[in-house]
Amino acid sequence: MSIKEYGLNDKKVSPFLKAWITQPDKENKISTCVVGLIGPGTSRSLQANWNSPFEQTNVGGMFEKGAGIAQIASGGMTSITTLSSTQIWDGNRPNVFNLNLIFYALKDAKKEVHLALKELEKMMGPDIKAGDDSKEGLSKLTELFKSAIPGGNIPRPIVLNIGRRMMIPNCVIESMAIPLDKEKTKDGYLVRAEVNLSIATKVMLNRDNIGASFG
Repeated sequence: MSIKEYGLNDKKVSPFLKAWITQPDKENKISTCVVGLIGPGTSRSLQANWNSPFEQTNVGGMFEKGAGIAQIASGGMTSITTLSSTQIWDGNRPNVFNLNLIFYALKDAKKEVHLALKELEKMMGPDIKAGDDSKEGLSKLTELFKSAIPGGNIPRPIVLNIGRRMMIPNCVIESMAIPLDKEKTKDGYLVRAEVNLSIATKVMLNRDNIGASFG
């Protein structure tokens, strides 16, 4: 499989300070890879779903007013038990990686910044079927909105590699923010850009998967 790589090309930067985002094409023959510098605020997070389903399954919960009176009359006795507050595990959310990627040009602003941002955003795009874009006078974008047909493929998963230590496959890009107000070349290409990405695993990770993802 051949790889098309865009983004940071600074050999002086340690690979442990870079992040790679890779996505194969539909035939798994060519992978597009975007590499950037890991910026401030980059983090990974995990949320476990715990709740207390038994909070109202006690005498105090069923007869609240009566239980309140009884509690006062008894000098502070309660019908609530520790079981009432017991939490049960209801699964984990997928792991989320809040990635701040920095791109800057050393020689070729188009490839090192512009195309890197373009390829990143394309990774979020689906392959949805659209109408015939060969009709005279209709651009692909116009035809896409004019005669869209249901069907196609969802965005393909990506592989996230953070600092050559964290390798996380089967991820999706949930959000992406690109600045458009930074310095540009005479040809209109950004010289540098700081991109904020929210990337999540498609599924909840098991204990061993989490351990393996740390390298």
